[in-house]
Amino acid sequence: AGAGAAVTLSACAQSVHPLSKSSESASESASASESASSSASASASSSASASSNKSYKGPLKFDNYEKNGTYVPATETEKAKNVPKPLPPEHMNDRSPEGIYEFTGFWLAAINYLMLTGDSEPLKKADPADVYVKQFDEYVRLYQDYDGWAYGADTLMEMSLLADLPRQSTKNPNQYTWSANLTFNQDLKAHVDGSAPHKIAKSEGGRTYVGVEYKNGVWVMLTGHEDEASASASSASA
Repeated sequence: AGAGAAVTLSACAQSVHPLSKSSESASESASASESASSSASASASSSASASSNKSYKGPLKFDNYEKNGTYVPATETEKAKNVPKPLPPEHMNDRSPEGIYEFTGFWLAAINYLMLTGDSEPLKKADPADVYVKQFDEYVRLYQDYDGWAYGADTLMEMSLLADLPRQSTKNPNQYTWSANLTFNQDLKAHVDGSAPHKIAKSEGGRTYVGVEYKNGVWVMLTGHEDEASASASSASA
């Protein structure tokens, strides 16, 4: 993502603390920071839609939630109640800048929802291969297995897009990148009984790129390992 990059979106779990040994009763093996390399190449040559004059630059906004009752934020002693649940937006899988924008917004909202609830169901709709679901599995188990929770903030991540439109890869016409700034909330903590509060974000964030690919009629978030997988497959075939 360039010399000043602090974090890449496709490696976002690397910037989330696994539950440490001191707060472990929550984890026997920390998997939330699965290694991931930088996202798809940012050497792009064309926008996702040359005819689009709309600019999406600025804070990434998402407001498609199922709301049940009054939202009550979590505290050090109580889990959050009635957390609004993100729903897939109408144009999330359109092959257009709007589609990429809505998909990215839903993906981000689904991760934030997972951190506040332990519910990975929305994220699975944005991550059919369960790549990111697995990266955040430790925080799913925090809720399900150890009766813990996150508190101190309403989101783990926020994003601002730095370009008007995404850019198409010169190597793969189905892949697009979008320059962005990603911020990790330093106030979000994990509560585990018998342990000191555990700070979740280990990076403040910084310049990054959203990397997506259009596959089988839907958008998927790139992991950074696509080239490795392709090379391994070619080698095995040979």
